[in-house]
Amino acid sequence: MQRALNFDHNPSLSLPLRYLLCAPLFAALAAATLLWQGEAAFASRWTPGMLAATHLLTLGCVSMAIIGALLQLLPAVAGIGLPRSKGRTVHAGLCAGTLLLAAGFLSGQPAVFALAMALLLPSLLLMLARCAVGLWQQHAPGAGTMMAAVRVSLAALAVTIVLGALIGSQFAWPGASMLRLPMLPLTDMHAMWGMLGWGGLMIIGVAYQVVPMFQVTETYPAWLTRGLTTWLFLLLVAVSIASRLDETPAHHFTQAGMALGAAGYGLFAAVTIALLLRRKRPRHEPATLFWYTSAGSLLAACLLVLLPWSAADTALPLALGTLLLGGFALSVINGMLYQIVPFLLWYHLQHNVPGGCRSVPGVRKIVPEAWGQRQFCLHLAALALLLAACHRPELLARPAAGVMLASCLALIFNLGYALRLYWRLRGAMPEGALAA
Repeated sequence: MQRALNFDHNPSLSLPLRYLLCAPLFAALAAATLLWQGEAAFASRWTPGMLAATHLLTLGCVSMAIIGALLQLLPAVAGIGLPRSKGRTVHAGLCAGTLLLAAGFLSGQPAVFALAMALLLPSLLLMLARCAVGLWQQHAPGAGTMMAAVRVSLAALAVTIVLGALIGSQFAWPGASMLRLPMLPLTDMHAMWGMLGWGGLMIIGVAYQVVPMFQVTETYPAWLTRGLTTWLFLLLVAVSIASRLDETPAHHFTQAGMALGAAGYGLFAAVTIALLLRRKRPRHEPATLFWYTSAGSLLAACLLVLLPWSAADTALPLALGTLLLGGFALSVINGMLYQIVPFLLWYHLQHNVPGGCRSVPGVRKIVPEAWGQRQFCLHLAALALLLAACHRPELLARPAAGVMLASCLALIFNLGYALRLYWRLRGAMPEGALAA
């Protein structure tokens, strides 16, 4: 059942906004890195440029946006009050640590990796602990499906952090013989838990709430929401264990687990598309188009996983990463930024501006819809070019990165317009009205 939002534990506006508004900045930095590196970045998924751009996207954009959304949705949807301390510290540590990690991949300097880990690990663990404290509280009725997804997603984040710390230690202290670890399997597992666990499970859980609420669709069917995220989490555990065993049955189990996982994520994508096709609001707003692109990209990635792969093929892994990161995750983030940021600005303004709702533009007017549609076209073109660049990097690497950068800059401009509108209207408020 859909629920009305509860703002009894609403955080200050600056808390989620500092995370949400940083997300497109880091996406732009990732695009600028690919533009700078050009064809060399697309030689494989292990190149310094590709690793730097990937972590700018995963840590700086995807994780930043997820944390910002969580800080707002947990109080508003689940009625959970999160501890208010350390918000700026976590944000500053995550920003600085992500930049240093990207610089470490590009420079290859162990000291830079060590400093990045010193900032990232405490910041991520503090954020994890903050959310864990909230999850001990009783959540509001009707938020159970989202909360189940949040719990397993945060557990996946914990696994991702541990694996990332083990891998990072190899770069930070390359001469330490006691730390010699199987890097390729660990890296694959780290990517799986980060993208499919932390990012994928969280997006599914958030979609259960925001797609029906903001896209005016029917709710997700109970047979899907009842246990999908839990089963996907258990599949990730099983595949991780089986992939470390050398026996032939374990290899077959790993393949079967990956096929089942692809079916589960693909089922979510297909149901999302079906709900959007039957939405009660016929107009396709920018956020709706981004949701279509996200679900379609996830469906394409699930089909790509099932194809036979050659160990010598570098294009397929890059294409899979592009579909999951640029198509599935980045599209969702674009769509949610166009919904959550204007809504938050509208909510805080209409409670403080003299005259209330009559003095504040509607939510859909905070960012002009035509601007969002133009930026969606840039995003779609960038996604298509990036997929093509995986196969022809010598021709398309820099054009793809350039269009991606233009899309990110357009998103930054659009959100900046909304923020400027907020500050202009805020000037009409009585002094001290925003102190809360």
